[in-house]
Amino acid sequence: MNESKVVKGSVIVAILMSIFIIAFYVTTTTRPLGEKYKPISELGGPFTLQTKQGPFSLDDIKGKVGVVYFGFLSCTEACPASIGVVQAAYKQLSDQERDDVQFLFISVDPERDSLEDLYDFGDYYDNDLLALTGTREEIDKVTSDYGVFFELTDLEGSALGYTVDHSSRFYMIDKNGKLFTTMSHSTTPNELAARIQQLQNMETTAS
Repeated sequence: MNESKVVKGSVIVAILMSIFIIAFYVTTTTRPLGEKYKPISELGGPFTLQTKQGPFSLDDIKGKVGVVYFGFLSCTEACPASIGVVQAAYKQLSDQERDDVQFLFISVDPERDSLEDLYDFGDYYDNDLLALTGTREEIDKVTSDYGVFFELTDLEGSALGYTVDHSSRFYMIDKNGKLFTTMSHSTTPNELAARIQQLQNMETTAS
C-alpha cells in the first residue's frame, strides 16, 4: 500500500515537473518546440503589418530603437506584466530618449484582435505603444522570422473558446532595423532601459 502511494506520488511529481519545464520553455524560448536552434544572426528581418491607419513597416522607425513584443489582447498574465515592464522602463528615459524608441505590440491572434481594438489598446498608452496585426499567413511569417513560439489552446467551457500559449520576450531592434538581441520575460525595467540606451548610443550604419 505504501509502495503504491510512493509510485503514484512519483508519477504526479514527474507530471508537474514536465508541465513546469514546458511552461518555462514557452515563455523563454526563441524557437518553436522541435525546431533547430537559430542564432540571433539568423532571426529578425523586415515586415509590413496593419494598423487602423494603414500599413506599418519596420522601416518606418528606422533611426529609432524598436522594442517588439508578440502577444494578444485576451492575454491575462504575461502580456500585461511585460507591458508594465516597458512602462516602468520608459519612466527612466529622458524625453528625447522616449522620442527615439518605439514599442511595437504584434498580435498573434488576428482572428480576435481587430484593428479597431488594437488601435484602442495602443491609444491607451499614447504614442509609446503601436499595436499591429495582419493575416494569419503574415503573422505566421513574422513569428517564424523572429523565432517566436505560439500555439492556440482550446479552453473547454470558457466563453473565450481558446487561449494562446506564446513565448514572452522583448525583441530589441537597433537603429538600422536589425534584431540586436532578445530579453526574457524576467527582464527588469532597469535592464530594459539600459539596453534601450545602449542601442540608442550605437552608430547608425548606411544602408
